[in-house]
Amino acid sequence: MPVELTFDHLLAQTNTSIDLSLIPEPELVFAGKNTCEDPRTGLLAFGPYSKTDTTRRDIVRFGIVGPAEAVDRAIQLIERLRAPIEHDPTLDVMLHPSFPGLNDSDPFQVQFVTQSSWQETLRVADVAQIVNHPSFTSRVALLREAVRKEVTALRALDPHPDVVLVAMTQPLEELCRVGIAEHDAEKKRVADGDEDNPEDVVEDGAPDEPDDDEAEDEDEGSRSFRRALKADSLGLLPTQLLWHRTLAGGRGVQDAATRAWNLSVALMYKAGIIPWRLTDAMAGSCFVGISFFRPEGDDKSLLRTSVAQVFTDGGEGFVLQGDQFEWDSKKQQEKAPHLSREEAKTLLEQVLKTYEEQIQCQPRKVVIHKSSRYTADERAGFEDALRGISHYALVTIGRRGICCLRPGNKPTLRGTLVDFGKKRGLLYTMGYIPFLRCYPGFRIPQPLEVMENWGSLSLRDVSEDIMRLTKLNWNTSAYSRVDPITVAFSRRVGKS
Repeated sequence: MPVELTFDHLLAQTNTSIDLSLIPEPELVFAGKNTCEDPRTGLLAFGPYSKTDTTRRDIVRFGIVGPAEAVDRAIQLIERLRAPIEHDPTLDVMLHPSFPGLNDSDPFQVQFVTQSSWQETLRVADVAQIVNHPSFTSRVALLREAVRKEVTALRALDPHPDVVLVAMTQPLEELCRVGIAEHDAEKKRVADGDEDNPEDVVEDGAPDEPDDDEAEDEDEGSRSFRRALKADSLGLLPTQLLWHRTLAGGRGVQDAATRAWNLSVALMYKAGIIPWRLTDAMAGSCFVGISFFRPEGDDKSLLRTSVAQVFTDGGEGFVLQGDQFEWDSKKQQEKAPHLSREEAKTLLEQVLKTYEEQIQCQPRKVVIHKSSRYTADERAGFEDALRGISHYALVTIGRRGICCLRPGNKPTLRGTLVDFGKKRGLLYTMGYIPFLRCYPGFRIPQPLEVMENWGSLSLRDVSEDIMRLTKLNWNTSAYSRVDPITVAFSRRVGKS
């Protein structure tokens, strides 16, 4: 039986030639159907896609929830966004351009307005109870409940705000950021020494690296709280969490212009304004990220829940939660949860049904991204649901710390594709970007690995879609992301 060639085998064979190619940078569409590959340049030149679309909005109502001091700072921050902010002269102007101002003039042509009835101040007694409670988990639960109660009150208003800013003071930020980080570290120490408490993993349990281009400069603890807040607000109103350091500025935060760009894009999207769309994705494409999580607050539970995050070629997105199922990593001798054939079929059938309800037609192409390999049952179940759809791919995307070097002083180009054969290979989603005239990272860029690719799409087809999806995240105005949005979401859900 012939040996299956992997990257390790290719490296061991010095006489092996490796097939390299370059995927062109995906273009984005802005107002007036104008195109540009860089989000900030396109927004500055043309304005958001919605400006000349039926999704156009001239006014966005925003509410604020938080302690009185933080509410005042949030109002001041939004006021500051209305005026231009010059770039920091100590930084690269291509990576950190000036911000034009978020107002009714070009390029955005939208006003963000608020009023006192949309501003809910947390009660002093509630904040004191949160700060002084001796139990970490109780403090966080009390804070979440206090915020959720106020967001619920805003939702009941007529009219209610379109988006809610959840503003934090420094003491509350320290509770959320430092406290959760310490709690997670303690949980890990307990898990490492407790055989009855299997390690919580994201799909294949690969170590998760923070993205170089995270919209906010957050540690793992703060991301945990942000995810919890987002979950609490589902079915209520879109929320945007503002840490104290985002409000106050200072050391360790992004420069003012970059913060303004990122916050403005996130707020527009959450208010229903589409910042940009993809240009050349196949019409009718459906991109699905599959992930799993434990029931909240139960670290020892064997139950898992599957989640599908779905994106269309136009950028619309929705989340579907599958059924709970038992997964014992010791009994199955594998950390990564997997679906049975029927579970996989049912989950994808729900995705396709919801897609058809939302888009009013069946998808022409379906691509599923996971970060663990597919079992035979999973493949069969997904393919059962895909009968009748000729263009599809079941893709496993991994990161194993592989590094490749090119001659000269510049990193490997973003978009470089290394073809291993059998529709698998390496794809550089980070690297030197000619448009920016630099590599916007701090370490040697590491490629993503297409570890499995089942279905009708070639490696290049799959890689072109991945490149597109690295530019479909509206929580940041950065040029691109390391992971496609499907996988980035999966990693975050798995850590929730």
